[in-house]
Amino acid sequence: MSSPTSPAPVCSAGIARSVLVAAAAGGADARELAQDAGLPAWVLADAETMVPSGNLMRLWELAEHATAETSLPLVIASQLQPGRLGLYGYLFITSATLRDALQASVDFVHLVSTCSRIRIEAETDRETTYSCQHIGEAGRGADLGLQFCIASLCALVRASTGQPVAPVHVGFAQSVPRSYEAFIRTLGTRRVDFGAPITTLAFRARDLDLAMPGADPDLFRILRRYAAILSPPPATWYEHFQHVLGEAIGHGSPSLEAVAGRLTVSARTVT
Repeated sequence: MSSPTSPAPVCSAGIARSVLVAAAAGGADARELAQDAGLPAWVLADAETMVPSGNLMRLWELAEHATAETSLPLVIASQLQPGRLGLYGYLFITSATLRDALQASVDFVHLVSTCSRIRIEAETDRETTYSCQHIGEAGRGADLGLQFCIASLCALVRASTGQPVAPVHVGFAQSVPRSYEAFIRTLGTRRVDFGAPITTLAFRARDLDLAMPGADPDLFRILRRYAAILSPPPATWYEHFQHVLGEAIGHGSPSLEAVAGRLTVSARTVT
């Protein structure tokens, strides 16, 4: 009997869609990029599901090349709002303190990327250092994905606290980029190093103890309980079709045209 294999890692289609939108704003053909990255057309219209992480890594590479934008992940992350990250985002903003919000990231980053890991690397009375890693991913796409991970955490921290909180230090396990100043500007600190053993960022203890303006203990407990049992959304087109069809059936007798429209394909493609 063969041993069971682990499911292929997946990432939020919302991230893929943000990359495509940003690339289109830079003059690239979003649909062509999606096709070249092996992503289905519905990614452009549906950000609530997941896509294979390997395809997203490929998309990062293609988008950077197509736009000649060397700081594309930073540009996208700087515009990020918590609500666009679904359950993960709402867990972040309803936490009691920033420390609790980052702990929610440690516990539930798989809601947006099952190949990502956020962990506490070191903790003192003055600061806490978190690491961000991509498991099983390498190459330029993974480097860009890690840049987005760090920059989006910084953006979430500022948006959720309503204050210009910046990390004490950021270290990237990748080579020095050409647009070094873009990192300083986006991350809010001049202490940005490259060539580190792992990718990390550290926050001051006094910042981590900040109360979150959107704190809602009751809602947070409900969301955390739900997140703890939630499986990653479907990653394949067929699984996505099953999900959409199930929703349509739940709302009554689905028509072929309605399901096809939800999938952003023709009725003939569905049949």
